[in-house]
Amino acid sequence: MKKSSKDASTVVVRGGTTHALEVMYERYRRKLFSRGILQGLSDILWHHIVSQPKALRNRLKIVQLIIQNEVVSYIRDQNKDEISILSIAGGSSRSIIYTLQNIKSDGIHNRVHVVTIDKDESALDVGRGVAKEMGLSDNFEWIHGSARDITSIFPSRKFDIIEIVGLLDYFNVDRATRLLISSYKLMNIGGHIIIANVIPNSEKPFVYKTGWPLMYYRQPNEVENLLSSSGFDRCDIIIEPMKVHCVCVAKK
Repeated sequence: MKKSSKDASTVVVRGGTTHALEVMYERYRRKLFSRGILQGLSDILWHHIVSQPKALRNRLKIVQLIIQNEVVSYIRDQNKDEISILSIAGGSSRSIIYTLQNIKSDGIHNRVHVVTIDKDESALDVGRGVAKEMGLSDNFEWIHGSARDITSIFPSRKFDIIEIVGLLDYFNVDRATRLLISSYKLMNIGGHIIIANVIPNSEKPFVYKTGWPLMYYRQPNEVENLLSSSGFDRCDIIIEPMKVHCVCVAKK
């Protein structure tokens, strides 16, 4: 990226998408100009003018609610002893961590085991730190690896819930389909997959100007077609309020 790191439009993306997402998730945990005037101006731009950060936080809340409902249903309705969750390229796995924090008072979080795989070791480090801060380290297994290798990494393991939120934004149809087919093979019968994809929106040109990596924007019906062509059925689609992302839930 040739632009200066002092450019307000580029500050937030410097350091990669993982760092950028964490900044967007964490904005309201600090005062606006706590990191200086230039970063404060960047925060105003990203968090109060542009829709993307708010849309990402909406997406996080939607995914968190879906996972929480699924976990509670498995435990209370199906009386499962343990729920296994796989987060593919989940990075810090904030949605799952927040879910477990919400159900911690009921004690049912102890019956949830989460495996997060990501090729970005720094993202896993963030997740470990957040999980430790919330007293949830025992619930997580962190694996440094690539999404394309999941069938070889987990040759005999099966999961009740698989989360792929954000990764498909960067995969073309062929790569996305291969990943979803591999995910299908790793799921228990009756299990659910949760995916998300960015939707075509008016801020697309601006996002590219910030130096953000190339993304594959898809309409909700295109995301649904990806799931159905990979073997999944009963797809439910939720459009987040800013209409920047869609979240889809499908069953095996």
